[in-house]
Amino acid sequence: MIRKKCCVGLFFALLLFMNNAYPVQAEQETNLNEVTYLKSETKKDAAIEKVFAKEFGLKKGTDSIRYYYNKIDLNDDQIPETFVYLVGPMVCGTGGCSGLLLEEKDGDYIVKSRFSLVRIPVLIQNETTNGWKNIVMYVEGGGVEPGYHQLKFDGENYPSNPSVQPILEEDKIKGIRIINDEVAEDTGIVF
Repeated sequence: MIRKKCCVGLFFALLLFMNNAYPVQAEQETNLNEVTYLKSETKKDAAIEKVFAKEFGLKKGTDSIRYYYNKIDLNDDQIPETFVYLVGPMVCGTGGCSGLLLEEKDGDYIVKSRFSLVRIPVLIQNETTNGWKNIVMYVEGGGVEPGYHQLKFDGENYPSNPSVQPILEEDKIKGIRIINDEVAEDTGIVF
């Protein structure tokens, strides 16, 4: 009897996790009038997969991971950086999922910044800090005041946790909205 209750409890815990683990698009989109929308790339990229698999310790085909990515030049060097948004039980929690900012160096990708608590969409502002465009992510849950938080480049990388960054007023957000997709079990690129 105890074993049966344990299994039922685990089943419901897993069901709750699966329903809450993949935070999707932010609901607050009222004053984002000066934002351009960009859908994710749809082509698999083995080089990107290699980098995020190593970064998060993932195994292809076994960890139920899907990913979305966009290429966008954040530092005006005419070489686009790649923002990757990962979805799956190994990379998501109730506060959001994981993301990476990759930079191309000598034909390979290197991790420039790693992010937690990522919810989509991710917004790239027109204004810069230390030569790199500011990133805005929506944060909610876990006792954090819901809102759009601004991540500024510190000269080496971006802060990894958007929830502890300053909140922006929605009418101050201008730029490009990347990873502008509906996240569902049948979207994204399967890893």
